[in-house]
Amino acid sequence: MKYDGSLEGEGGSVTPLSRVFLDRRSVRKYAKGEATHEQVAYVELCARAFATQAGFTAPRLQVVGAGPEFEGVVRAATSGLVGKVNPWLSFTQARHIILCGAVYRDGDDRSKVERAIKEAAMVMQAAILAATEQGLATCWMAGINHERVEMSYAMPDEAKLIAISTLGLPPARMGLSWDTVSYHLVSKRRRPLDALWMRERWEEKA
Repeated sequence: MKYDGSLEGEGGSVTPLSRVFLDRRSVRKYAKGEATHEQVAYVELCARAFATQAGFTAPRLQVVGAGPEFEGVVRAATSGLVGKVNPWLSFTQARHIILCGAVYRDGDDRSKVERAIKEAAMVMQAAILAATEQGLATCWMAGINHERVEMSYAMPDEAKLIAISTLGLPPARMGLSWDTVSYHLVSKRRRPLDALWMRERWEEKA
C-alpha cells in the first residue's frame, strides 16, 4: 500500500505503530526456515499482555511449532469441503501456526458469546501485528475446518477456535504468483487506511 501521509505522528513522521499497519499483509508463500524461539515468544507475550491490559478473560492463544501437532492442525484445517479453500496450506513452508480461541459455553447468553469472540479476534490481531513488527509473515485464514481443528488440537480450557494464522518467514522477493496477483487485486478493493483510522488523545482528569 502506498503511504499517503494520513498516519503521521505529531512531528510529521510515520509512527512505529502506523508503520506496522502499513507493512502488514497476508502471505501464502513463505520462505524456507522458521521464526526463532525469541520471535515466537515475543508474539505470544504481546498478545497475552494486550489481553491482560484490556481486561479480557475469554481469549486463549497458542503458537504451534513444526512437528506432529503442527501437521495434525494442517490436516484438520484443510479437511472437508470448507477446508479446500486454502489448498496452499498443505504445502506451506511456514513452520508455526497461531491458534486463538475463546472460552465460553454453548448455552451462554448470546451477548457473552459475542463478546468472547470479539475479544479473541482483537488478541489475534495483536499477535499478527507483533509478528509483523518482528519481520515475520502471517495469513489470517477463513475457510478452515474449525471443528476438525478443535478435535485435533486441544485448546486451553476447552476454548472454541476463533482464528488461525500461519506464521513464518516472508519470501525474499515477491515474484509473480497467485499470492501476489490476488494480493494486488484484493488490495485495490480495500478502503484506504485514512477512511478507517481514528486518532484520539487520552487525557486523565486531575
